[in-house]
Amino acid sequence: MLLINALLAAAVVVSPSPEYETAYTKAVDLEQAKVSCMKAAGFEYLPADHAKATLSDTERKARNGDYAALRAQRAKKGFGVWSLLVHPEPLRNEHPNNKIVMALPEDRQKAYQAAENTCFVGAVKSVLGKEVSSLEDYARQLSAAYDERAAKELDGSANLVKLGSAFATCLKVTAAKPTDLAERGVKAFVDERTEVARKQGMRAPVKAARLIPSLTPDQARPYLKKEIKAALDDLACGKDFYAAYSPVAWKLQQKVYAEFGMPFAW
Repeated sequence: MLLINALLAAAVVVSPSPEYETAYTKAVDLEQAKVSCMKAAGFEYLPADHAKATLSDTERKARNGDYAALRAQRAKKGFGVWSLLVHPEPLRNEHPNNKIVMALPEDRQKAYQAAENTCFVGAVKSVLGKEVSSLEDYARQLSAAYDERAAKELDGSANLVKLGSAFATCLKVTAAKPTDLAERGVKAFVDERTEVARKQGMRAPVKAARLIPSLTPDQARPYLKKEIKAALDDLACGKDFYAAYSPVAWKLQQKVYAEFGMPFAW
């Protein structure tokens, strides 16, 4: 009986959320619109392969504020900053058009990139009904849309403000907005990682850009060890806060990504 139950449990499949299906469909439509536009401009364009990415059970529970899942996640990856160097993830597939572009002479490469930007802008208009000037502008608008709604649904929540106040007191930090408290740990260690990169001589065209230093896993491990301790201390103080905050923030992100045709792991 126990074996049968175990087999049944293993067969359970979590269906994608409606928001994911919307985001995925729009992303595919955006790529197809670009294919047609680029063909009309005289260029070959292959649509990006939007593989349906899934979350592990632990990741899904963590995004919904489950304490045990969050603790397990943080015990290995901290806030997820230095772990990128200690536990590197497999590289994503290269976009299929990179080889097409690199095979063109330099002047045609510039023409291709200009046409691709024009086609992207047009695709966003026709598929999403949004006015953007470039991919960078699209990313800025997506980020701004999340921030605007987070200000209302997260920072504007009386319950989260109350829980955040208790969280801040436990951390011995100045009380801040719920979103600032939730992002506090990540920001601190991203700043630290960027500073290490700068000391290596790395520079970025944008002052606020996040830099990743060139370190081996063994060299990065002491930084991760410190980050893990901070992440677990943060969670110990914020157990009740994250239980309330995380599911709302995750649902909000899904809604915004669906609006912008940006697939996310589900």
